[in-house]
Amino acid sequence: MSETNPIEALAALESDALAAIAAAADPEALERVRITYLGRSEGRISAILRGLGAMPPEERPAVGQRANEVKGVVNEALDARATELEGGAAAAGEDLTLPSRRPWKGGLHPITQAIDEIWAIFRDLGFVRARGPEADTVWYNFEALNTPLDHPAADEQDTLYLADSVLLRSHTSPVQVRTMEAYEPPIRIVAPGWVYRRDTYDATHTPAFMQIEGLVIDEGVTFVDFKGTLAEFARRYWGPDTQVRFRPSFFPFTEPSAEVDVKRVITRPDGTREETDWLEIMGAGMVDPNVLASVGYDPERYTGWAFGMGPARIAMLKHGVDDLRTFFENDMRFLGQFAS
Repeated sequence: MSETNPIEALAALESDALAAIAAAADPEALERVRITYLGRSEGRISAILRGLGAMPPEERPAVGQRANEVKGVVNEALDARATELEGGAAAAGEDLTLPSRRPWKGGLHPITQAIDEIWAIFRDLGFVRARGPEADTVWYNFEALNTPLDHPAADEQDTLYLADSVLLRSHTSPVQVRTMEAYEPPIRIVAPGWVYRRDTYDATHTPAFMQIEGLVIDEGVTFVDFKGTLAEFARRYWGPDTQVRFRPSFFPFTEPSAEVDVKRVITRPDGTREETDWLEIMGAGMVDPNVLASVGYDPERYTGWAFGMGPARIAMLKHGVDDLRTFFENDMRFLGQFAS
């Protein structure tokens, strides 16, 4: 080639190489083209670059520059053709008629949704949200709430002790005590959070679960305020036709105490309406004067009421779930129904 015009020879070589690349039908054929033109030992373009030393000095720069340009063009063509062949092979193994896979869509857990809905109602009723530590002391978890450790009610809330008098709280009621210690009345709080008990893991119990406490303290707060507020919450959450029932009960930190039940009205897809049975949704009552005295409040001046509910059970009722464990098994077929 050096006896002919080397620049013209390189142009012809470039044309031949591009034609061979375009004709390569598979990766193996393409590799043979690469070796033919760019191989270190027998490559035709490589041979021209190796022969630069035998050329007249005045020709070397132009020929070398042109040879490198051709080499670059051929390399780019090889890469482009390799991509085409790989794409064709991938497409050949796919069923392009299948529907595309949609990306995962995140959503709030159904229990978190229940907490947010409950909180939104009480926020509109004038409450603020409060938090406290999950690891607390015996004083805040039991004694300040009128529950001596030798009282049977303490056994019913057997929890997990960490060290000395520190334990994992068995209810969110310690937040009530801490709030009353930090602030003077009036107080209207809702306190959601994790609580821990040595319960069996079954369809209606878990050893760790979310709870929501509420507390109202002020002058002149009566049982009428207590019943009216919780009845209003139930109607806003379950619907305006919801009936509310208060049954006498016992809690060491409230007196009198009550269990709150609701009877809902469900509208079926066909338009028919059906009443449910009575369902318990929370325990509540007027704050015991001993609890007020333990935080330095004057029980002759201040009164109040409190409640506690499990949002997981509220979510079970709302969505018709009959096993509490399904909320915690991380089955995306179940949880995905609640993503919004």
